[in-house]
Amino acid sequence: MQNFNTNQTRQLYVAAAIDANVDTNLDIALKQMGDTGELFFSYRNADGLLTRSDTFDPKKITSLKKTAAADMNVDIMCHKITADASAVSLGSGLIGKAITATVTVHEAFDYDENNTLTFAATLIGNSTNMASANSNTAFYKYMAIELAKALPANLVKVYCGSTEVTAATAASGIAGSPTAIYLIPKVQKYVRGKLPAETVTLSVAFRLHDGEDTVWGIDTVKTVAAINTADTLSLTPVNIPSVYNIADLEYFALGERGDYYRGAMWPNDYNPTYAVDLAKTYDILTIEYYWAGNVENVQKSPRMIQVACDTAGSSIATNLYDAIAAAMAGASS
Repeated sequence: MQNFNTNQTRQLYVAAAIDANVDTNLDIALKQMGDTGELFFSYRNADGLLTRSDTFDPKKITSLKKTAAADMNVDIMCHKITADASAVSLGSGLIGKAITATVTVHEAFDYDENNTLTFAATLIGNSTNMASANSNTAFYKYMAIELAKALPANLVKVYCGSTEVTAATAASGIAGSPTAIYLIPKVQKYVRGKLPAETVTLSVAFRLHDGEDTVWGIDTVKTVAAINTADTLSLTPVNIPSVYNIADLEYFALGERGDYYRGAMWPNDYNPTYAVDLAKTYDILTIEYYWAGNVENVQKSPRMIQVACDTAGSSIATNLYDAIAAAMAGASS
């Protein structure tokens, strides 16, 4: 599980609707204390319990921000493999030569860079994959098939042009006249608070066994979205939806600094009902403020309250943002 912050009080609420009565699970309402003007959220959580956030003084808000769900998606990187025309001439001159692409999967088991897996795909030049007519197209098709055979299907997707290639793909099944091979790491299994939805990182090395170990290829690394735009393709996946990180943030916020106690009282431990639905998308409202007291407590102690706002709701993030901004403007006038 990720550690989202330390040395800071952080609260997260997952809201499905704004309702002053707060009578339905995941309802939220912004309220104000009449004597001090401080704000707070009234909220009914996923267990049906009515709760209240810390109070925060509009004059002590240091940052107010709303972030759209799409802006928090994590881009996936794509490796575009092409032959380096300045180093090698594909064609009959390479018949009988071994052409190797070596793909290294980094941080394969954990976040230690020393834990890597290496896979080598080797193509032996022949009259078919090095045909003089349209040789690049034939080469890319057959090399893509070798890569698909060598690479674990659960870690990396292989595309040749716009066709996804598997170990069972035949060259005749690859459409068009491809001019590149594309490697896209797959999004791995997600388990809330335990396994993040992440991709592995890759590096690619090239070797032509011609007595000089010529580097025959070029590995261009860009986001899948950028590759799709540049090469007029529709490769997938493009990104990792932000909802996974938000779900992990909810898990973290419910147990910060107490993770080693989770499950310690099993079978009598308490498991909260998590509110983040992985099938939905959420905008985030972030309120950063500080608490400062009197005399020896004048130091500004940082605080953060965030509201994950279901985008199926009616502009929850915008409405809460506007209400808080209005309170801040009134407090400063």
